[in-house]
Amino acid sequence: MLTDQLSSEALGVLLHAAGVTGPHRSRPWRLEVDGHLVDAYLDADGMPAPIARADRIATGAALFNLRCAAASLSFETWLSLYPYPENPGLAARVVVEPTGLPDQELRKLYRAILSRHLVRPPRCPDVNARFALERAAELEGAHLHWLPGTTRPVALVGTDLDEPADPLRTGMALQRVLLTALANDVPATRLQQTLIQFGEAFDVDEHRSKAS
Repeated sequence: MLTDQLSSEALGVLLHAAGVTGPHRSRPWRLEVDGHLVDAYLDADGMPAPIARADRIATGAALFNLRCAAASLSFETWLSLYPYPENPGLAARVVVEPTGLPDQELRKLYRAILSRHLVRPPRCPDVNARFALERAAELEGAHLHWLPGTTRPVALVGTDLDEPADPLRTGMALQRVLLTALANDVPATRLQQTLIQFGEAFDVDEHRSKAS
């Protein structure tokens, strides 16, 4: 186990990436760094179930961004979700280690994080892009389900189980799907907690105000 500290520059890249996860209005997680360990704390005790689930999904998205940023710095990451049952506040532990072979796919998705504000022309995912999006969800232990009868392609991301770690996996899968779409120049927008629309970007807040 490495005992030296991550540099302040590396920490800045990791923490900044964790904080840019899209439409979340708050950051329910707390990150603590000790050497090459990054612990994500999340207090869900006493929270209504829907809020606790939303917070875990948001935390999962942040963790995925952190993994992408680590790969961009030639680090490898090892992730454990709820590693200590006696400490339910510790939602995840990430081990960040130098490697000569960083995950090239995560490095590519980090570039998608940096380009997230670029305006992309309307483009629905073709067969190859759909396969890439489905694979992205599966790599994080989730599934992407396409919903029929929609003008623009809409998909739902979810897991088979509903254990405390599953919303974290859902959040990581959501973020991986969103970044994979951007990496393939397909606009993608989260409509609701686990629902994504592809093909045309729009202002979610404006859409909600018109619907209300």
